[in-house]
Amino acid sequence: MPSPSTSNVASACPHVIGEERLARFSELETEVWIGLLETHKRLTRALNAELEAEHGLTLSAVELLGRLSAAENQVLRLTDLAERTGLSLSRVSRIVDTLEARGLVERRLCPNDGRARNAGLTKAGAEVLEAAQATHFAGVQEKFFAQLEPSELAALAAVFGRLVPGAATSCT
Repeated sequence: MPSPSTSNVASACPHVIGEERLARFSELETEVWIGLLETHKRLTRALNAELEAEHGLTLSAVELLGRLSAAENQVLRLTDLAERTGLSLSRVSRIVDTLEARGLVERRLCPNDGRARNAGLTKAGAEVLEAAQATHFAGVQEKFFAQLEPSELAALAAVFGRLVPGAATSCT
């Protein structure tokens, strides 16, 4: 029978597999893995709430606007937006619907493929993006970077650089 502390942890945290199971993380691995998941969850919730309150945008919407801003002529096919963001095409389409209704993007026919649609950043979209990115960067600075020592930042950069080589330099 599992100890009360193991049972409490296993019932409170769906990522922990109880003693009766074969697969288990070490205590250190559990601290790292659950810490990563919880940090991501809490940060994205807080950053989303801040962006929603100040700009009426989600993190995903800001990323889409940012991808459009960085693209040639500030236009991308919806399928390319989906691929670059890691979101499904249907999710991208719903976000673009919302952004289009606000006049931040506009859908255009794809000149190379009559079945495909492009999304283009509008002037209003670029202005909202600039303000939203400032909010986002300040939030990340306050809620994440300011909580870490320089040596911890260097250690995280080394770890993530090994797990996903070139991620920061390939970000467009």
